Amino acid sequence: MSARPPLYSRHSKSPLASQSPFQNKELEKEMYASSDEYVESGDEEATDRKNTTTESLQQNGISPKATPQPTNSKRKDAMQQHILESARPQQSSQNLKIVLAIVVILSAMVCLYLLPQHKQKQCTFNKLREQQPVQSSDVWKALTINIENLLNKRTKSPNIYLFLYSSKADEQPLKQLIQAIALETSKCFDGQQPIEMTVKDFETNSGDDYGYPIEQYKKKLREGNVFLIGSLNDIPPNAARALHTICDTHSPIAVDVVIFLTLRTTHTITDGSPSNLAYQTLRELWKDVPDNELDALITRVIDQVLLLHS
Repeated sequence: MSARPPLYSRHSKSPLASQSPFQNKELEKEMYASSDEYVESGDEEATDRKNTTTESLQQNGISPKATPQPTNSKRKDAMQQHILESARPQQSSQNLKIVLAIVVILSAMVCLYLLPQHKQKQCTFNKLREQQPVQSSDVWKALTINIENLLNKRTKSPNIYLFLYSSKADEQPLKQLIQAIALETSKCFDGQQPIEMTVKDFETNSGDDYGYPIEQYKKKLREGNVFLIGSLNDIPPNAARALHTICDTHSPIAVDVVIFLTLRTTHTITDGSPSNLAYQTLRELWKDVPDNELDALITRVIDQVLLLHS
C-alpha cells in the first residue's frame, strides 16, 4: 500500500501555496487521480486521504471537483428517446398492414369490375297480364317472383302451383289461360313445350300400386322443366297418392322444376281463402285415401294456390 501523504495543520504552510498556478493545477490533478483510484477500490484509507486532499485544496482557495451527476431532464430525455425508438418498428408494421389491406381491397374491386356480370333471367308474363286484366295481380306476382328465383338459382326447390276455379265458371277459356301460362314458363327456361301428364299417366296396374305415375314423371323429366298435370278432379284417389312424391319440395326428385295443377271447386269462391277452398275440395275428392296420408298429401298439393276468375 502506498505511503499516506503527510497531513498539514491549519497553521502550517501547504506545499501548494509555494507552487506556481501551473504547478498547482498539475499537483491538483495528481492528487485527485490518486485519491479517486483508491476510493473506487473501496480502500478506507484512500477515502480519508481524499477527504484530507479536499480540505487542503479548500485551504489554498481551490474548489474541489464534484463528480458530475446526470440531471432529471437528461434522464427523462433518454427515456423518451428509448420509447420512441422502441415504438418505431411497431408503427412501421402497422403502416405496412394498412397498406396491404388497401391493396387487397382495391384488387378485389378491380376484379369484380372486370369480371363479366351474369344477367339475371326474367319471367314477367307481361303479355298475358295485359290480355287477362280480370285476373288478380297476386297471381302474376306469385308466378313471376318464384319462377325467377328458381331460374336464377336463388331457391333449390320445385315450384308447385294449383290453379283453382269455380265449377260455375266457363272452363274452356281458363284451360287455355293455364296452357298459355305453362307455355310462357317453358320459354323462360329452355323454350321447349310444357310436359303434360294426363289421367292415363296416373292409371295404376293394381289396387295399391301408385308407383307407376312416379315412374312416368321421372321419364318425362328428360323432356323439360315445366309440367302440366291434368285436372285433379279426374285422377283416381289411389293414384293421386303419387303426388305426395311428385310434389315433394323438401327432398324432390328434381330441383329446377315447375309443376302446374288444376282443380275445380263446387264451393262458393267467396266462402274462404283459396287455400282453404282447395283443402276442403280435395278432402271430398280423396276421402278414400287413408287418413294418415291424406293431410300430408293435400299439404304438398296446395303449396301455392292461385285463384282464377272467368
